[in-house]
Amino acid sequence: MKETDFQSMSRKELRTYLLRHRSDERAFQAYMDRLADAPTLASGTLADLQDSEHFAQLLQQVDKAKKNM
Repeated sequence: MKETDFQSMSRKELRTYLLRHRSDERAFQAYMDRLADAPTLASGTLADLQDSEHFAQLLQQVDKAKKNM
């Protein structure tokens, strides 16, 4: 049986594979490793929530980062 190459999969492909093969421990570990290595989408403080302009910029950063994943 051929082993699946998780390294060549995108994060989205790996997630889809994992959802279809829920008992595959190698896939689960590969996905968890991928999440641990993922950059933080945005960071801020509680004060940023009160500044609507800055909060809007943070949301744009998150949307842009998600599209690049």
